[in-house]
Amino acid sequence: SSLSSSSSGSGLRKRSLRSSGLFRSVAKKLSISGNGAEDQLSLCKKGLRRAGSSSLRRVVPMDVDTSSRKSADVAASTGAALLESEKSNDRDGKDIKSSYIYQRMDFDEGMHAHPTCEMLSTDQGRNVVSATLLFNVGQCHRQAENFDQAAHFFHRSWKSLVGNIIFDASGRDAGEEDDDDDDEEEDVYLIKTRFKDLPALALPILQNIGQLQYRLGKIADAIKTYEASLHHAETAHGPNHVIVGSALNSLGVLHYHLSADHSDKAMDLFRRSLAIRTAARGRDHPEVATTLNNMGRIHVQRDEFEEALTYYEEALEIRRARLGLDSLDYAATAFNAGQSFHQRNKLDRALELYREFLRVARTKFSDNHRDVAVVLSGIAQIHQERGEHDEALKLYEESLQVGRAALGTYHSEIAMLLNRIGNFHFEREDLDAALRAYHEGLEIEKKVLEPDHPNIIVTLSNLGEIHRQRSEWRAAIRLYEQALELQKKKFGAESADVATTINTMGLIYDQKGDTSKALHYLQDALVLRRKVLDKNGLDLSATLTYVGTILYRRNMLSLAMDLFQESLQIRTSVLGPDHRDVAFTMYNCGLVHQQRGTYADAIDCYKETLRVEKIVLGGEHRDVAMTLFKLGEAYKAEGDEENALRSFKAALDIERKTVGESDPATIARTLNEIGNIYLSRGDVIPMMEAFNEASRIYRSAGLSANNVTVSGQLYAFDISC
Repeated sequence: SSLSSSSSGSGLRKRSLRSSGLFRSVAKKLSISGNGAEDQLSLCKKGLRRAGSSSLRRVVPMDVDTSSRKSADVAASTGAALLESEKSNDRDGKDIKSSYIYQRMDFDEGMHAHPTCEMLSTDQGRNVVSATLLFNVGQCHRQAENFDQAAHFFHRSWKSLVGNIIFDASGRDAGEEDDDDDDEEEDVYLIKTRFKDLPALALPILQNIGQLQYRLGKIADAIKTYEASLHHAETAHGPNHVIVGSALNSLGVLHYHLSADHSDKAMDLFRRSLAIRTAARGRDHPEVATTLNNMGRIHVQRDEFEEALTYYEEALEIRRARLGLDSLDYAATAFNAGQSFHQRNKLDRALELYREFLRVARTKFSDNHRDVAVVLSGIAQIHQERGEHDEALKLYEESLQVGRAALGTYHSEIAMLLNRIGNFHFEREDLDAALRAYHEGLEIEKKVLEPDHPNIIVTLSNLGEIHRQRSEWRAAIRLYEQALELQKKKFGAESADVATTINTMGLIYDQKGDTSKALHYLQDALVLRRKVLDKNGLDLSATLTYVGTILYRRNMLSLAMDLFQESLQIRTSVLGPDHRDVAFTMYNCGLVHQQRGTYADAIDCYKETLRVEKIVLGGEHRDVAMTLFKLGEAYKAEGDEENALRSFKAALDIERKTVGESDPATIARTLNEIGNIYLSRGDVIPMMEAFNEASRIYRSAGLSANNVTVSGQLYAFDISC
């Protein structure tokens, strides 16, 4: 997921692992593995041969080396499948391709309701016996993580079971075996309209097929299969059975992963599941906690972190009581809640929960595990936000070391860690270190991600921003041009992201001094933002302000005022009248009025600016001094020397406290204005004091005392100066 540091799109954009959903897409590991699974597989195969099944003639070959799976998280912001077919990685950085997609299996989101083999009964027909044995073979393959073969046998089991129904309905000989395995992907979800009264085995088969489809990232197919499972569960057990609650929960998970646009649908399914599970199991049951945890994730998806915590904290309490403090599921909810507390800036509680997850992860996994790297990075970010930079940097470096040990060098999560480290150095104004981190991350991203992946675009923009900060305009423009080209390919020429990059390039040209190109880019950004953004969007108001500023400098005051007033209307509507950005825009309007000579209007604008700035910034902020100085100028031009002198003196008092020796020319300038007012009033002594101090400050700063400007008329002697 990417974040922008400013609504104008001109600051450093960041990606945060806090909302990566790393602990979202999960299901419990099974207890049978290794030799145990192989022994059960052998027994099931023997049983199939004795039952006379021909379904073992051809076994789907494995084309994935499960010992070397390393995946790139291609949908971190939604918690969707981890995809190996994005250029996977080895430690030499070579591009490895694989078609394998899988979901994290370490944590429970309630997607696997039938994890065990099914019992055989003597009163079952031949096809049901065959289907049961095929199903059990599939379970053994699934438990051994041979997922392609597991899917093959689950489909054969379904076919064997449905064959019996077809015989009853159409007279077809159920013993006729179709030798064509290409129809394994039969639309099992058509059960709703084609079949009734299926044997009990149908439900485990459907849910296992759906779970494997989910693991493979085939979310739409999985939804159809689970809908068939729900239909069969309701038909067989009634609408309030726990199996129905399980199917509803699974469908909620699938809609959650499908798209944020499906969050309402997902939440409705979770609510129905929660009601059934609570009624059947009691409020303190682990299955209830699973659904509560899933509901919290929906609120996180909507950026509703306070609401998410309501569900997470209840789920955490249930899992703590029922599963224990060393449970991975308890730890996962602790991490999820920690993320939401982190987003709410409740750093102490977030840190406590992150550390709780870290404790369990190091026990259940190892010190060099990908999830340990992620949570170390989250803890580092909290220390960074607290200003504890040495501790933050140490943890970032430890996180990177652990991540590389767990995943290798060329992995998308390593690139994300490097991006976060780059952000840290950028905020510390160590641009050289930030540049190194971003370049290293970009090298990895180009190897493991698709060429137009959003993460590459963000990293290019971050690199461009560093060169912009260094006033290295050519390098900055080159990087932003690369980002812009990828954005147009990825999102289309008329998108908000494209508008943001064009806007930033306009600002770079303005800083470079090429006003014509700056105006060209900013006007393009303005046209595009009017098309793709809400008419009250803050990004639109930012571009209006930028274009208005350039027009003001070109003395195109009417056009500038139109843009400033439109920006002011947007910001006041969205932010309210007492916001700093509203004050900034009001100040710009005052500048235009002052330049036009409409000093009364300028005074009104500056007064309103002052009112807001004193609320937001306090009475002794440098911005307040700047506004007081401009107010003094407007009063002076209006002929109101009393208020002009009062404003200049108030500005001087603040400048002496806030500017000091860092900007002596500002203090000297204000003293100069005060001296001129005393000159006009014939107050010789304070006039000379002001001029002498201004002259002394200029000389102390290495500037010429000739910067003191004496203007006006000496009142007592009627001598022009």
